[in-house]
Amino acid sequence: MTWKLKKVAPIHLIIGDENTCDQITKLLAKIPAEVKSYETANAFLHARISEAPACLITEVKLGDSDGITFVKQMREHGLSTPVIILADGDNSVNTAVKAIQAGASDFIEKPIIERDFLERVQKVLEKSD
Repeated sequence: MTWKLKKVAPIHLIIGDENTCDQITKLLAKIPAEVKSYETANAFLHARISEAPACLITEVKLGDSDGITFVKQMREHGLSTPVIILADGDNSVNTAVKAIQAGASDFIEKPIIERDFLERVQKVLEKSD
């Protein structure tokens, strides 16, 4: 499949697991997109970001927070950056509903299936244009 996106602002990852972060970074290179990664929500919040992210990809379980609470806090502070939340397959439908209610743009269960993941990221990026 050919990815039809024009050059997008950076995609920011808040992923604590290095292997998952590397896997997602390699997948996003196919879009192509610049990727900036952070191990924790706190590291993201304290980073000097010169350009608003095209989207943010994070996990339900973060080392210093959780993705759903983080999205709620972003929305409460008026930040509208689209967020995709990743979750281990053992998360329930209830968790997905909470993520969407908190303001997440999408909820994707791991293991990540390349084509599905890239199509869903592309949809989120197209909506944010």
